[in-house]
Amino acid sequence: MAYFLQIYVVPKEGVTREQIETKLNLALDWYRYDNKMYLVHTTSDVKKWQARLVDLVKPSGSLFICKLDLDVRQGWMLPKFWDWIRSKNSNTPT
Repeated sequence: MAYFLQIYVVPKEGVTREQIETKLNLALDWYRYDNKMYLVHTTSDVKKWQARLVDLVKPSGSLFICKLDLDVRQGWMLPKFWDWIRSKNSNTPT
């Protein structure tokens, strides 16, 4: 079953956004909504994502991964953000 993760990545020196996003391409889909913040649609758990990304951040970067419940949410975002979520999550109201 697919679900959503929020992933915050501050890479170590020398790692590019392209390298991070190449790893994120292993997900079903993803959406970057801030410079270092990604919403990831995936079937892989947080431990698997940590294993995939940890070498891009250790020892001087940061990594935070958590599962999201998009059935409980509020906010003000661009329409394309909400459209992306709706396209992945049939439980998200229009």
